[in-house]
This record gives sequence, C-alpha cells and structure tokens, in this order.
Amino acid sequence: MVAEVDAERFQLLQNIDSIIGSSYKLPRVMRKIYKEIKKVFDTSNFYIAIYHPEDNSISFEIYTIDGKELSEDSRKLSGGLTEYVIETKKPLLLNRDIKKFCRRHRIKHKDCDAKSWLGVPMIYKNNVEGVMVIRDYEKYDRYSRADLSVLMSVASRTALIVANTRLIQGEMERAKQLSLMNQIARRLIRSLNIDDICSSVTKSIIQKFKNYNVSIFLIEDDKLVLRKLSRGFRAEIPGDLKLNFGQGIVGNAALSGKTIVANDVTKESRYLSFAPTTTRSEVAIPLKISRRVIGVLNIECNEVNAFNSDTVKILELIADRLSAALHNAKLYQDAVNYARDLTVSSAITRLLISPLEFDDVLDRMFEVIIKKIGVANIAILLIDPEKKELYIRASHGYSQHIKKKIRLKIGKEGICGYVAATGKPYYAPDVSKVSFYISGKHSIKSEAAIPLKIKGRIIGVLNIESEKLNAFTEQDIRLFSMFTAQTAIAIENARLFDETKSFSLTDGLTKIANRRYFELMLDNEFRKARGYSRPVSLAMIDLDDFKKFNDHYGHPAGDKMLIHIARLLKRSIRDTDFVARYGGEEFCVIFPETDSSPALKIAERVRKAVKNNPVQLKGGGTKGITVSIGVATYPVNAFSPDELVRNADKAIYRAKRLGKDRVETV
Repeated sequence: MVAEVDAERFQLLQNIDSIIGSSYKLPRVMRKIYKEIKKVFDTSNFYIAIYHPEDNSISFEIYTIDGKELSEDSRKLSGGLTEYVIETKKPLLLNRDIKKFCRRHRIKHKDCDAKSWLGVPMIYKNNVEGVMVIRDYEKYDRYSRADLSVLMSVASRTALIVANTRLIQGEMERAKQLSLMNQIARRLIRSLNIDDICSSVTKSIIQKFKNYNVSIFLIEDDKLVLRKLSRGFRAEIPGDLKLNFGQGIVGNAALSGKTIVANDVTKESRYLSFAPTTTRSEVAIPLKISRRVIGVLNIECNEVNAFNSDTVKILELIADRLSAALHNAKLYQDAVNYARDLTVSSAITRLLISPLEFDDVLDRMFEVIIKKIGVANIAILLIDPEKKELYIRASHGYSQHIKKKIRLKIGKEGICGYVAATGKPYYAPDVSKVSFYISGKHSIKSEAAIPLKIKGRIIGVLNIESEKLNAFTEQDIRLFSMFTAQTAIAIENARLFDETKSFSLTDGLTKIANRRYFELMLDNEFRKARGYSRPVSLAMIDLDDFKKFNDHYGHPAGDKMLIHIARLLKRSIRDTDFVARYGGEEFCVIFPETDSSPALKIAERVRKAVKNNPVQLKGGGTKGITVSIGVATYPVNAFSPDELVRNADKAIYRAKRLGKDRVETV
C-alpha cells in the first residue's frame, strides 16, 4: 500500500515536470497543476495563491471549499496564515491547536477554524511566487510529514513554472507596449475626430506609462483651452480650464514653442497648481504645424525625475503625430460643418414648402437636428398668450411627466422664459452658473435657447440641451439662429394648415364634428368592426318639432338650442363614443365595439338628459325640447355604413310615429 502511494506521488512530480513550458498563460498552467494534485491529495478545501510583491497582494488561481470550486477575490496581505507562510518563506503544518497558534501570532482569518492546515511556499531563487494550502475542517492530524514533503516538491516545481510564466508574460507585455507605440501613429493618421484623437493619445500614454497623468490643450481664441483630461487629474484641474500664453509650464511651452521638462516642480517657478496635488514632475510639449503652435501635450507624474531623455523623445514623437492628426481633423471638421449647415438649411426649407400637419413638422425638424448635431434633449415651447407662459408643444428626450409639468412664466422662469421675454438667443455653456436656470433633467450641463419669430412676433422658443459642458460651438449657435427663422415659418404654416383642416371637419355652430368627419369616422369604425368581428352601433337623433320652436322663438334661439343639445350629447355619452352634427336639427353618435343593448341604454340616457335640461332663452325663461332617437347595429341590422344610417333613420321615423320623445330600433 505504501509503495502504491509513493508511486502515485512520484508520478505526480513527473507529471508536473511535464507541464513546465506547456503554456505561457498562468491560469491554464495552474489548472493543469491542480488536476494532477487532485489525483493524490484530497483537494476539497484547497487553494493556490499567487503573490504579487509590486502591490503586496495575493490572487487566487484555484480556490475550493467543500469540494466546490469558487471565485475568490484578490486581496492585500492581511495577516492570515497564508501571509505568515509568505513572510517566513517556510512551510507550515498544523494538525492541532490551530486557534492557539493564530492567537500567539495574532492571526485573524477563517482558516483558524480548520482542524488541520498545511501550507507550503512556492519559492524560486529565494522569491516567494505564491502559496499552496490544503485544509481539513473535520479531522485532526490529517496531514503527515510525507504530505508536507510531497507538497513542497510540487510547490518548488510550480514556483519555477510561475516565475517562467511571469517572465514570458513580462516580455510579451513589453512587446505589446512597443507595438502600441506604432499603433498610436497609425490610429492618429486615420482618425478625423478631435475628441477621439485626444482620447486615443491620452489612453495610449497611460497604458504605456501607468503612473502618468495627461492633459491636452488646444488654442482657441488666443487661449489654451483644456480639451482632454485623464482621470488622475480630475480632482486637481478644473474641467473648463483656460490658460493664457506664458501662464504656467503649459503656457510657457506654447509661448516659446519648445518642450519644457521640470523633473522637480518644487524647484520650478513656472509650475502652476490649482488644488492640492501629487505631481512631482512635469513635461509640456508644444503641438505644432509648420512651426505654428496649435496646442500643448502636458504630462505629469507623482515621481521626481520621471522624464528621462528617452521618455521625452517618445512623448515628442507622439506629440508630432498628434499635431498632424489634429490638423487633419480640423480641416475635415470644417468641411463637415459646412456640408452639415447646407443639409440642415435644405431640410428645413423642404419642411417649409411641404403640406404637413403641425406635429409632423416638429418631428421632422427634431430628426434633422438630432441626426446632424447630436443633442440630449430638444423641445419646442410655444407661448400661451392668455397665461403668458411657455408650454412644451413637442419634444425629444423628456419624460411625459416633465412635459406635462413644465410651464414657464415669460421673463420670470428659466432660460427659455428669458429668451421669450427678450427675443434674443441665449447660450449657457454651464447651466449651473445661470441663476435663473430651471432643471428639467439633472444630467443636463449646457443649454441653448433661440426665439421663434413671425414678423417680429415671438411665437415660442427652440430649446436644445446637452449632457456635456460647453457642448455647442459658436458655429452651432449660428446654425440654430439661422434655421429658427425658417422653422418659425414652418410651424406657423403647419398651425394654419391644422386650423384649416379642423374647420373642414368641425361644425361651425356647435363646434362638434360635422357630417364629413362623421362619415370618415363611420367608415373607419366599420373597417375595424369587420376586421376584428366586432359590433358597431349608431344612434341618429332628431329634435322633435324643431321647426315650430324656430318659428315661435326665432333662429337665434334655435341656434342656442342646437349648441345646448351638442353639449348635452357630449356629457351623456362615453369617452370612446363619437358625436357629430349630421345636418339641420339632426345629430348622430357612433358607438365603437358596442352591440344593440348598451347602445340603447346610452341613447335612453341622452333622451332623458335632453328632456330634463331646458335651455335658458334670452329675455328670461327656459324652454325644453325632446328628441326622437333611432338605433341600428352592425351586423344585426346592417352590413354597410350606408345601410346602418338608413336603418337608424327608419328607427327615428318609427319613434316619431309612436309619439316622439322615445328611443327605437329596427
């Protein structure tokens, strides 16, 4: 039996030797080693911890509890049994009194609850590469000296594998960094977006030099404007920073056109800080096109003497590539902006001459702006002249709650209220600095508002918001101002078109739908009824003895009665029903998806409402009237819209013959 165990353990060591050089990926190698160890040891509670001296932490490649393999987070050394093995560089075998050992050495860790514990360091050239640990939470005296010896042999071989794998990975990483430097140049030449170019360079530098912070300044309006800032700088440098030429190391590099290296900023009079900082050295490299400075690449480090000559040469090479890429991007962006302006202007012009409804005009305009410029929120706010308020007529990006909630007092509330009162465009690159700004969405950082005018009369405001600070350029603002005049005309034309359409479908006297609108709705409801095999009912309503009423009280009184009846009808029917004036003293009601029985009940409710609510006539006194109502239903009484109307009319005549003031059906 002993011979068999020894043979197994000898085979284990041979198998692990064969793993050496099989892969340069550490997780894959550790997985192979673990599979071999499982053949000899009970690895129900086992782990392999890799030690990282650069940050004094350990990570777990293999970690099992009760036979289940788990994912264990990396951690800093925290005084556990594993850390004890790393610090002493010696194996540790504990078969009893583990808690006592932990108390004596001030060790606080969950492994202190084990009954038996065996941990061996993985040492190569006197450096600890990691630790292998086997635990048993149920049995004392679980591990022998022989177990310790075998595991030490496994650990020493594993240490060699880890060290070699790390060496290979280190070489590969250095090769990647060199490759990355070549990629920077290729990417910069291909990129035509200024922000993307700055981001790419910043990211690449940080990948190459991990303890660097990067900022990129570009010249705009005789100022050095911060365009990119790496994360490490965000607590130290304001995001909207602008520097004068000659201000700080960056400003002096721009002024002189030469690279400035300050390997100890405490001894550099030109060094400029904006908050408590960890910076100890700085290099500022001017970005130039044909000797003309267009910006500055600025790098800072928390170490003294961080920038040797080789490093500066690499950074200057990157700066040269960055300068060329930015110049190309600027030329391209100018051409794109010109083409965009033409496209937007043309699109708005087409909207002007198209016979679109009001909402369609606004939707199309939003599509143009969002597609061509890119914004977070956009809204058209129109003036309510009676309340002297702005309300959102159409928008993109706002919730329904915000759209219903916002009503801005002109001249008193919000940037849009200010613009509506002054009639002048207003741009807030940072809304937090505008005292009269009213927040719609908390993520908004900048806002532009342009008045919409017709013949000098302000009809509303075009409002555009972004989640970026200083999101819009001067060219953007000019573009907004250019097409708001066209947009105002388009909105006014569309509004007039809507009004004309409304007049053509509305009865001028009663302000309810007219016969033409009724016929359109009835055809539509019939199509739905046929398509979904559902009923639709129709009530035709005729005022009893209306001619006598007109003859006795006059046509103005008759008109008042018709208006009164229309209001009663609207109050008596359901929200889903449709009421219209059919002609003369005749009205009609469409009952969608309603069969005969409920339609008759609603018609009876209408009849009672008319009978019990007389109209107040001019000169005093009230006068009532009654109605006769005929009801027909598809598919019981008719199979077409015309037949439904005819049969409802027949039902009216029946009601008249039976004494009027009643509801009948065919």
